[in-house]
Amino acid sequence: MGKYFTFLAAKIILGASMSYPLVSLAFSRVAYTTRRHMQNNNFRRFSTIEPFAVDLDTNGETLASSFNPVGPPDFLSAITVGESIRSHGKNITRLSSSPDIFLLKDLIPEEDRMILMLAAQVQGMKVAGTKQSGENTVRKNSYLTWIDPFSIVTADEGSDWRDAPLVARNTIFKSRSCFAHDVMNDSMNNAEIGICFAEDLQVAKYDKDGRFDYHHDGYSRYLTVLSYLNGVGGTYFPFGGMKDELEGIDFTNENEVSVLSFKRRLEKCGILIVGEEGSDAYLQSAFMKPKQVVQIQAGDAIAFYNYMPGGEKDLRLLHCSLPVPKEKWITTAWFRSDALTGPFASFKKAQLFESFYGGAQ
Repeated sequence: MGKYFTFLAAKIILGASMSYPLVSLAFSRVAYTTRRHMQNNNFRRFSTIEPFAVDLDTNGETLASSFNPVGPPDFLSAITVGESIRSHGKNITRLSSSPDIFLLKDLIPEEDRMILMLAAQVQGMKVAGTKQSGENTVRKNSYLTWIDPFSIVTADEGSDWRDAPLVARNTIFKSRSCFAHDVMNDSMNNAEIGICFAEDLQVAKYDKDGRFDYHHDGYSRYLTVLSYLNGVGGTYFPFGGMKDELEGIDFTNENEVSVLSFKRRLEKCGILIVGEEGSDAYLQSAFMKPKQVVQIQAGDAIAFYNYMPGGEKDLRLLHCSLPVPKEKWITTAWFRSDALTGPFASFKKAQLFESFYGGAQ
C-alpha cells in the first residue's frame, strides 16, 4: 500500500496524466471545493473578470482584460503569422492568429519516435472509439493506445521500448514548456491539479484511407500538441488562418457553426498540414481547397488552443484527419483544465490573475 501512494504522489508532483477513475474523482472533488470556495468568498468581486478589473489601475485593467491562461504564453502571443521564434532550443512558427495555431520543428527526435511506435504495438492498440451518424462513422481504420509516463516497464534490459515512459514524460514536458501559459506551467510544476494537468500520452495509427472526421477535442482539453511520428500529415483546420472571413460568426454557438456552409461560400479556406505523402492525395477532392498548405516532417508538432478566454469551446478549432494515402502515426499531448473551461471559469481566472500578477486587494 505504501508503494502505491508513493507512486501516486510521484505522478501528481511531476504533472503526469490523471485519467484513472480514482484520481479523476480526486480532481473533481478538488475542483468542486475550489469553485465552491470561490463562490462563497469571491462572488461579489469575481462574478466576471470585468468587475475584478475595476479594482486595478489603468495598466492593471488592461492586463486583466488580456489575461488568458488557456491561451498561448506571452512570448508566442506577441509573434505574427509567419513569424518564428526560438524557445527551449526549438523553432516555433505561428500559422494562424485567429484561431491560434503554431508549428514546432523537431519536437521528438527519431530514436524517440521509434520507441513510441514500437511501444504502442507491443502494448496493444485498440480500435479508436466510433460515433455513429446514420450509416457514416466519424472514425475509420484508426487505432490508439495510451502511454503512462510513469509506468514501470518490466521488459528485458535490452528491450528497444523499455524507455517509452521516459520518452512520453519528456514529450509532455517539452510540449507544455513550449506552449502552456506561464500560469499553467507554474500550476503543473506545483501539482495544482485543481487548475490543470496533463493526460497520458496518446499514440494513434491510421491505416491507408484511415480518417477522423470534423471534431473538437473538448473534454476541458484546452491545449493540444499533436506530433507526427512518421511524417504523414493530413490534418485540416477549415477555419485556420481565416481571421477576416470569420467575422459575424459566434464560434461558441454550435448552431451557428457549419464547416460545409462556410466552405461553400469561399473559394479557398483553412490550413492543410501535409507531410511526405504530399498534398495531391487531398487536393483531388472538390471540397478540399485550402488557403494555406503547410509542410511538416517526421518529429514536427502543431499546437492549438481549444477554448475561448471565458472558458467556452472555441469552435474555430474544429479539425479533421483526412483519409490518408498511406500509414500514419501521431502522438498527442493533451492538457486539461476543468476549472478554466467550466461554468465558473471567470472566478478561477480572476483568482489566478490576482495571485500571478499581484492584483490589488
